Amino acid sequence: VTDTSSAQVGTRQVPTVVRALVVLVLLYLFLTGVSLLGGGFKSLGKDLVDGLFEGVSNPVGGLFVGLLATVLVQSSSVSTSVIVGLVASEVLGIDDAVPMIMGANLGTTVTNTLASLGHVRHDQEFRRAFAAATVHDFFNILAVAVFLPIELATGYLSSTAGWITERVIGSSGASFKSPLKQAVKWPSGLVEDLLADLGAHGDVKGGLLIVIGLTFIFLALAYITVNMRLLVADRVEVAINRALGAGSGIVAIVLGAVITISVQSSSITTSVLVPLAASGVLTLENIYPVPLGAN
Repeated sequence: VTDTSSAQVGTRQVPTVVRALVVLVLLYLFLTGVSLLGGGFKSLGKDLVDGLFEGVSNPVGGLFVGLLATVLVQSSSVSTSVIVGLVASEVLGIDDAVPMIMGANLGTTVTNTLASLGHVRHDQEFRRAFAAATVHDFFNILAVAVFLPIELATGYLSSTAGWITERVIGSSGASFKSPLKQAVKWPSGLVEDLLADLGAHGDVKGGLLIVIGLTFIFLALAYITVNMRLLVADRVEVAINRALGAGSGIVAIVLGAVITISVQSSSITTSVLVPLAASGVLTLENIYPVPLGAN
C-alpha cells in the first residue's frame, strides 16, 4: 500500500509545465496516427472510391456509398472532393451528389467511435468517451433524417447550390494550408518511407499504415486521458465548461469552427473531445455545440 501511495504521489508531483508538454506531444502523436490511418485507407481504397460513385442514382444507395467511401479513406474532405470532381466531369448529377455528401458526413463520425475504443478497459471512462463520440453520430443521423427527405421532395439543396453558383461564377478562389497538417506530414512521411524501404507496397503498405495509425491513436488517447485528469484542476474544469456553455452554445460553436478551420478536419476536432469527456473535463451538454461548429 505504501509503495502504491508513493507511486501515486510521485506521479502527481510531475511539474505542470512538463505534464502540459507531454499532452502536446501526445496530441501530436494522435494527429500523426490520424494522418497514417487516412494514408493507409487511401492506399487500400483510392481506386475503389472512384468506382463506387459511378452509376449510383438511388438516394439511399448514394447515402451509403458516401458513408462507405469516407470510412475507407477516413476523410470526408477526400470523399467530398471526389464527388465534386465527378460532378464537374458530369459523371454525377448534383441531385445524385447530395445524398452522397450527406453519407460522407455520416462516415466521418466513425473516427470518434474508434477513438472511444481506446478507453474500453475502464468502464466509467469508456461510458463517458462513447457517449461523447455518439453525440456527433446522432447529430448527423438526425440531420440526414430531416434534410434528406426534404431534399428528395423539393430539391431545395441542389437548387440553392445552383443559385449560389450562378452568383459566384468568376470570383477568385482561396485556399488555406493548415500548418498542423504540414507538421504531421513529416513523421507520416518517415513511416511511409520506412515501410517502402522494407519492401511494403500497395495493400500491404496500406494495411501496415492502418495498424500503426491505430496504435498511435490508442496510445495517445490513453495517456492524454491520464495526464488531463492530473493536469486539470476542478476550477479549470468549471471554467472550460462555462466557456463552452457561454452565450447559449455560441462560443462552443465558434470554437468548433475555428479548430476545424485550423486543422482542416472535423474528425480531429470531435475526436479530441473524446479523451476530455473520458477524463471528466467536459460534460456532454457542453460538448454538443462543438460538433455543430465543426460541421
